[in-house]
Amino acid sequence: MAFLLLLHEKMRLRRQVNKLTLKQLRYGNRLDRMTKNIERVQKMYSSRQSQLQKMAQMMQSQATVFFQNAMGLGMQNQAFNPWNMNGGGMTSFVLNQMGAMLASGKIPSGKDTTYAAIDSARYQEMLQDYYLGGLGQMKDEDGNPVAGKFGTKGQFSEDEVKAFKMAMQAANNNQNQARTMCQNMTQNYQNNISIWLEAAQAQLEAEQDAALAPLEMEQTDMELEKDSVETQLAYAKERLKNIEQACSEETQNAAPKFGLG
Repeated sequence: MAFLLLLHEKMRLRRQVNKLTLKQLRYGNRLDRMTKNIERVQKMYSSRQSQLQKMAQMMQSQATVFFQNAMGLGMQNQAFNPWNMNGGGMTSFVLNQMGAMLASGKIPSGKDTTYAAIDSARYQEMLQDYYLGGLGQMKDEDGNPVAGKFGTKGQFSEDEVKAFKMAMQAANNNQNQARTMCQNMTQNYQNNISIWLEAAQAQLEAEQDAALAPLEMEQTDMELEKDSVETQLAYAKERLKNIEQACSEETQNAAPKFGLG
């Protein structure tokens, strides 16, 4: 009778071990899938974080170009050529401002001085002469300055040259002021972009936490259930081992001794 009970318990424990082993495998597979899902979500948000940073950097770079072009200091329609040491000595900003001042005859210099207007064609002639010889005073064959004549051929008056150089100085001063303003605008925009990026990253992190929370909670529940199954399985295996040993002993005890005992 005892042997039958042991045998029954042995079969029951084997079925339990098989069921628990199957559960263990299923939980292991589900945990693997859950881990992959969590990694996929993390990679997606990591990619979005990288895209945010690249977007912020791109906007900062574009803003610098935008402000420079808007102030006439950028590469857009830029006359200055760093490779041309002779004719590329002025930027578009200075050239345009000089042209406007000379055309109006009014050059800001701290004094109420008005000069005769110099049209665009005359201005271009003066520019060419300035690049070639600096609009210096003409000299005669003996090297003596010729009164009232300026330029390589003496084709410009003293007032024209004075107006030209005063306009150049005023335009350069305006350019320095514009550069400072452009730098301030660029710095202010970059600061605002940094604030925007921090806020966008914080929002994205909050979205990531909200997306991961249920997955991580489910993962934790699975791990707890898997641990419980493994504990039950270890206990069932130990019980089965003991029952199998008891069955073996009962079998040996029930075997006929044929007078050997």
